[in-house]
This record gives sequence, C-alpha cells and structure tokens, in this order.
Amino acid sequence: MAKKVVLGLSGGVDSAYAALKLKDMGYEVVGVNLVMKQSCDSSEEASALAGRLQIDFRVIHAEKEFEEKVIRPFASAYASGFTPNPCILCNPGVKFKSLFSFADSIGAEAVATGHYAVVAEHFGRYTFSPAADALKDQGYFLYGLPQEMIKRLVLPLGGVLKSDVKAFFANNEGFQLSSGQESEDICFVGKSGYKTVVEEYAGLPPEGNFIDAEGRILGRHKGVHNYTLGQRKGLGIALGVPAYVSEVNAADNTVTLSYGAPQHRRSFKVRNLNFLSAETVNVGDRFKVRTRYRARPLNCVIEECSGGFITVSFEGEGCIAAPGQSAVFYDGSGCIAFGGTVFL
Repeated sequence: MAKKVVLGLSGGVDSAYAALKLKDMGYEVVGVNLVMKQSCDSSEEASALAGRLQIDFRVIHAEKEFEEKVIRPFASAYASGFTPNPCILCNPGVKFKSLFSFADSIGAEAVATGHYAVVAEHFGRYTFSPAADALKDQGYFLYGLPQEMIKRLVLPLGGVLKSDVKAFFANNEGFQLSSGQESEDICFVGKSGYKTVVEEYAGLPPEGNFIDAEGRILGRHKGVHNYTLGQRKGLGIALGVPAYVSEVNAADNTVTLSYGAPQHRRSFKVRNLNFLSAETVNVGDRFKVRTRYRARPLNCVIEECSGGFITVSFEGEGCIAAPGQSAVFYDGSGCIAFGGTVFL
C-alpha cells in the first residue's frame, strides 16, 4: 500500500509540481487547501487543480488561528516600531500545525509542501540543507518548525530548479494551469500594502518627530510603522544630504536619522531561539547568519548565552539588522543550525 502524504495545495505552480513529483514517488496524495483569510482564498483554484491531478482534496478553514497568531501580532509589531516576518509565525503556529493535525486524523505518515528546501538529518537532528535552486532556497522561512514536524516532512522541490517548474507548465500543453499563480510571501497583504493591515488590526501610530543623533528635531514623520533601520528611501523629509533611519523608538514616537551611508551593526541579540542541527550553542561558537531572506550570510561568533537569548558579533563586516527580523544561523555544511528573533 502506498504511503499517504498530505500536501499543502495552494493551486499555484509550485504546489502543482510538488503534487506531480509526489505521485511519481509513489505517494497517495491528499491535497489540502488552507483558507487563512477570505481575501486570499484559493480553494476554488486548488480544488480544480486537485481534480486534474486526480487526487483527494480537502479544505481546512484556519481564519481564526491565522488572525490570532499571525495578523494581529504582525500589526502590533509594526505599530511598535518592529519589522516582523509573518511567515515565521505562520509556519509552525498555523500552516504546518494544521497540515500535521489533519494528517494525523487520516493516518497520513507525512506532510509535504511546495517549499524549495531539503530536509536533512545532521548530527542526529533534523534540519534543512540548501536547495538546488540557491535563488529560491526557502529554508530560512522554515527554521521555526519543531523536530517532530521536520522528521515527517517531504519537500519534493528541494532538488528542483524554479526554471524547470516554469518550463514544465509552459511547454506541457496537457497540463496548463488556468491562473499560473504563485504564492506570495505575505499572503494577507494586498495591493494596498501592509499599512492597511496595521490600521485595521492595531490602529495607525500617530505622526511624530524626526530627530538627529543629538536629539534635535529635524521634521515630522508619518508614524513609526513606516520606517525600519537602515531605510534611506521614502523618508518624506528633505535634508539636503543623504540620511538613513538609525533608530525607531515607539515609546517616545521618534525616528532618528543619521547622515551618510547606513552603519552596519557590529553585534545584536537574538531571542525566541529554535534549534535545528545545533542542539545548543556556546560562547565562541561560529556560524554564518542572515537576517533577511536573500541576504548574503555573514560570519559571526556567539559572544553571550544568557536567559534565553544570545549575543552575536561579526567577524569582518557587520549587517543592518532591525528588531523583529528573523536571524537564521547556518553551520559549516550550510545546514540551518538554529534561528530566532532580533532585538537590540
């Protein structure tokens, strides 16, 4: 009897190709579409796709959980001057939790998605190694998953190039997707942008003062949610010289501007740690870290481990890290060692 796998089926090209790969691998595939917000409901497209794939299909509604665990924290973080990553909250807390819960209810052994990542067993623990397509590698977004989930995860696109996926649907006349849609990184943020989400769920922060490093008032800003550390464009103030955001302080409603090129941080702290290939870390351990999805990993060393957080310093150049961003650390083999949330 074929092993049963639950596949997150969005109706887009990646999940469609993942379904085809899983069938080729001999799995009995059950497609599941998660409806997490009515404005981005893709269940009709996914249902039509499942019919063409000739696989079983279910729809799971997770709107309440998504609002409570992702949208509201996202809006609150921006209103407080942080730069959140909602996918990091969604994957362990809503998306994969829902998929694994359903898999258990039907006796499925595994869960699959269309992520470009590779599950690896490393040092006796489960983690993610680099995908074949370096430009699409999405392990960064999955670092928050617990070991018991990663162990049962199947990622059929880990060894596939995105160009191959596109070429398949462009050249296969017998299998053309009606929409050709692809998943968005922030699925609940529409054309109006994240500010509309902040306003709806947290209320827009008021205008306040731009100040310089000495505290002198330079002008008025349009609310702390509009700014992040290192930002140079869209400041809405003319100073006559290049400037960038060097601090966002929601407590006193100020945004500090500094002049010249953004200064890279030499260190930062990380909390909310989740360990993958590394079961723990110690002072002096060395890793590579990235604080943005497609940022170049930088060499770093652990300077402090205390009270559920670590302090990281850089060897060589530093980086621009904003509080609320996800810092993902990689071991010498390129596998994800652990990750957490930046705070300064």
